[in-house]
Amino acid sequence: MQIRTTLSFILALTFCTLCFSQNKAKLAAPFDAKTADAFFSASPNLEQSAKNFAKDAENFYSQGKLEEASCAYFASEFFKFTNTYLSNAPKELKIFLLSNPYLLDEFFSILAKEDNLTNVANIIEKIWKSDSDGFKKMPTVALAIAIVFDTPAPASWPHGQVSETILPRKFPEPDVAFASWKGYREKGRLLLPIEKLSIEEAKYLVASVSSDDDKQYAQKSISANASNIGKLYMSINYDHARLNRKQFDWIGDDYNLKTIKENGGICTDQSYYTTEVAKARGLPAFIFSGAGSDGFHAWAAIMRKPNDWDFGIGRYEDARFVTGKTLDPQTWKEASDHSLEAMREGFRRGKKFRENEIHTIFAKKYFEASDYANAEKCAMKAIASDKRNFATWLLLEESLRKSNAPHKKLVLTLEAAVKSFFKYHDLDAHFRQKLMDEYINIGNKNAARKLSTSIINKTKSARPDIAMKFARAELEADIATGEADKLMSSYKRLATVFKSDAAIAINSLTVPIVNALLKAEKYKETEGIMKLTRQIFLKGDKDVSLTESIESIERQLEQIRKKNS
Repeated sequence: MQIRTTLSFILALTFCTLCFSQNKAKLAAPFDAKTADAFFSASPNLEQSAKNFAKDAENFYSQGKLEEASCAYFASEFFKFTNTYLSNAPKELKIFLLSNPYLLDEFFSILAKEDNLTNVANIIEKIWKSDSDGFKKMPTVALAIAIVFDTPAPASWPHGQVSETILPRKFPEPDVAFASWKGYREKGRLLLPIEKLSIEEAKYLVASVSSDDDKQYAQKSISANASNIGKLYMSINYDHARLNRKQFDWIGDDYNLKTIKENGGICTDQSYYTTEVAKARGLPAFIFSGAGSDGFHAWAAIMRKPNDWDFGIGRYEDARFVTGKTLDPQTWKEASDHSLEAMREGFRRGKKFRENEIHTIFAKKYFEASDYANAEKCAMKAIASDKRNFATWLLLEESLRKSNAPHKKLVLTLEAAVKSFFKYHDLDAHFRQKLMDEYINIGNKNAARKLSTSIINKTKSARPDIAMKFARAELEADIATGEADKLMSSYKRLATVFKSDAAIAINSLTVPIVNALLKAEKYKETEGIMKLTRQIFLKGDKDVSLTESIESIERQLEQIRKKNS
C-alpha cells in the first residue's frame, strides 16, 4: 500500500523554526533535514503530496496561520516541480531543497513563464552532482545560474553594437560557471559575499559572457572597490572620432576588457566594461540604455552592497530625459521598472512585507481560479499588511475589473495606489495614468488634467522623462478637442516648466506637438506654437544652435503650409 505522507504527519514528527542568513526573517518550517529524509525515504506519491499540501496551505491560510500556509504552499510547489522535473535527481538534493523553505519560497516566487523548467532542473542537478558541498554553501548562486542559463541569450544582449563573432552570446557550462564563482569567492577576489545574494540579485551577477581570462584580468589588474566602482565608466577614453563617423558597431578583432581599456570606445563599450568588471569583482550589474532627444545613450547599474544599487553610472545630464531599459537575464524581456526599483528597497525583507507576499500568493491563486471576490479580499489583506507591493495592486485592480466593480470603487483603489507609490516615480506614473483614464471614462476630465499637471511638476527635475511624457499627452488631448486657445495656453504653461532645458524641450515637446498638429491638418496652429516657442526659449538667450533649431523648424513649416494652402 502506498504510504501517504501529509503535512499533519510531518508536523507530528516535528515543527521547527529555522533561522536563515542574510538577515532574513525566521520561518516556521514543516521540514528539517531529518524529516525531509524521512519523507523521501518513504517513497511518497509526490503528485498526491502536492495536492495534500496545497489543501493544507489553504486551511492554514483560512485560519490566519500565514507562515504555516506559506511553508505548505511552497512545499506543494516543490513536490509538483520535483515530480515532473527532478524525479530521478539524487535524494540528497531533494532533501536539501525541501529542508530549506525560504530557498523554496524564493525560487518558486521568481520562476517565470519564460523559464525552460526542464533545463532549469537539469542545471540544478548538474551543479549538485559536480559539487554538492558548494551548492549547499552558495544555493542562490546555483539557482540563479539555473534560471539564467536555461535559455540562450539574444544577440541584443548585453548590447547590440558588437557582433556575435567577436562576443559570442554563449554561457559556459553551468557547473563550470558555478565552480568559477566558488573559486573566486574562496580566493578572496570578490567584493561581496556572493553566497548572501538573493536569487534575483545573483542573476545579475552570473549573467556574464566575458571569458574567465577577462574576469581574472579584472580581478588582478584593475583596482576597484565598491565605493569607487563607478569611476570605471569614465576610465574608458571616449572615441569621439568613431562617433563622428557614425561607426556605432565595434570593429576590433576582439572584445576583451583589456582591449576596450587600451582602445577606448563609445557609451556601449564604457557600459560593458564597467558592468563586466563589476561582475568579475562580485557586484551584480547590468547595462541601461535608451533613446532620447539627444540620441542613444548607454550607462551602467551596479549593486555596491545589499539594497544599495546605483542606477546612474555614466548617465549624463542630457540623458535625464531618457527612460532607461535593460533586459532581464532570466526572461530576456525588458525588465519592468517596478522590479528594478524594488531591488533597491530593504523593506522587502521585513515582517510586514513578508505578510503581504503571503496574502498576495493566495490572491493570485484565487484570481487564477476566477474567484475574483476572494482574490480581492486577499489582496486587500495584503495591502493592509504593506502597501508597497506593486504586484498586489495589479492583482486588486484586475480582480475589480474582472468582477465588473463599480467605477467609483476602481477609482478609489487607483487613488490609493497613487498615494502608496508617491515616492516611486515610475510606479506613481503607472497608476496615475490608469486613474486618469478612469476619470476620463466617468467624465471627470478636470480631475484627470489636475492629476497630470501635478506629476509634471513633481517629476520635472528628478524624472523629466516622465514629466515630458505627461506633458505631450496633455497637449495631444488639447489638439484632439480642436480648441486652439486651450492648446496655446497649455503649451505656454508646459513649455515654461522645461524652460531651463530648452534644447531638449524643443526636440521632446515642441517637435512632437507640431507634428501632431500637422497630422491633424491644423496648419494655422503651428504658427502660434512656434511664436510661443520663440518667446519662451529665446527670450534673452543668445544660444546660436538653439536659434538655428527653431528657425529650421519654422522654415520646414512654412514650406508645408504653402504646399497645403
